[in-house]
Amino acid sequence: MQLATRTLTRTALAAAALAFTLVAPDALAASGHGGKPTVEREVVEETYFDDFIYDLCGVETNTTLTQRITIKTFPDGTETVHSVSLYVPDDPSIASERNARTDIFAPDGTYTIKGLGIRLFTADDRVIVVGAGWLRVTDDGMEIRGPDRYFESDPVDLYC
Repeated sequence: MQLATRTLTRTALAAAALAFTLVAPDALAASGHGGKPTVEREVVEETYFDDFIYDLCGVETNTTLTQRITIKTFPDGTETVHSVSLYVPDDPSIASERNARTDIFAPDGTYTIKGLGIRLFTADDRVIVVGAGWLRVTDDGMEIRGPDRYFESDPVDLYC
């Protein structure tokens, strides 16, 4: 589950950067926006010390996150967060990570992720692994559709 933590942690990092742009669904629904969503766009670029890589591989490296995000909030309270992300560590021996996905937060609390699976690459752009591209997070864990080498592998073998 360490990879699941990484995925959700990276999602949380992006969400924290955007926290000021999120609108409470109840307030939006009450504001009478009709059937059209409120749309917000953000570009995030930041470099940070990568604790995940240090803890996993014992390698001190900074990682640069470049992310384009579109948030749509619908009158019924549904929110979609579409993100295209690239994580590139300064150390070329560590895998870079790319993903493009849409997180769907339904009014009933259901959280679904759809899109391209997480893709890990070597410094010379060889593919290491590709994830399934669809998962649902529930109180009981994760439901994954399709084979997913990302979640089935030892993270040391993938990143280090």
